[in-house]
Amino acid sequence: MTTTAYNVYSIHSEEALSHCPVFTVDHFNWGGTYRPVTSGQLGFLPDRGFLLKMTCKETDPCCIYQKDDDPVYLDSAMEAFFCFAPEEENPCYLNFEMNANGAMLACYGRSRQNRTPFSKQLRHDLLCQAEILEDRWCIRLFLPLALVRALYPDVTLDNGSHFTCNFYKIKESEYLTHFASFAPIPTPEPNFHLPQYFASARILGDLL
Repeated sequence: MTTTAYNVYSIHSEEALSHCPVFTVDHFNWGGTYRPVTSGQLGFLPDRGFLLKMTCKETDPCCIYQKDDDPVYLDSAMEAFFCFAPEEENPCYLNFEMNANGAMLACYGRSRQNRTPFSKQLRHDLLCQAEILEDRWCIRLFLPLALVRALYPDVTLDNGSHFTCNFYKIKESEYLTHFASFAPIPTPEPNFHLPQYFASARILGDLL
C-alpha cells in the first residue's frame, strides 16, 4: 500500500482550480533517461464533479492518435486513474488517458484485462480539452458525479469522503519511452493498473 496522499479541496469555479495543491508526477518507476516534468491539480465542484488539470513541460509532444479510445499511451500521454470504493477487496477503478490532441482512452473495470469503455451516455459530460503551448502542453478533464454514481451507486461524495487515485505520464512506444507516476509503484515490470498503490485522497472543505 502507498503512503502517498493528496488533499482535494472544494471549489466553486473552474478558475479556483489554480489555487489547489499541486501534485508532481515524478516517480520514474522503471528506468529510462527521458524524464519530462509533469504536475497537476485536482479540485471538487460540490454536486457537480471533479476538475483536473495536468501540465507537462514537453515541447512538440508526440500526438499521432486523433480519436477517443485510440491507444494514446503510445503517444506522449498524461493519465488519471480513480477508485471510489477502495475498501472493496477487488474494486472497480476508472482510467482516463489523454494525449495532446485531446484524444482520450477512457475505461473502467476491476483489472488491467477486460476493461470496459464508457458508453456514449456516460461519456457525454466527460469534458477533455488539450492545449499545446510553446514549452509545455496541458489537459483539462471534468469528471461528473453522474458518471461516478452510475458505477458506484452506493458511494456518496462530499466533504470528508475518501477515495484513491494516481496520475501518470507515459509513452509506451519505442522512442523516448517512460513511465512516471505520482504515487510510486514498487513492481519490477511496468503496470499502472494496480489500485493497491494508488494515493489516498480526501475531499476537504472550501479552499480558502
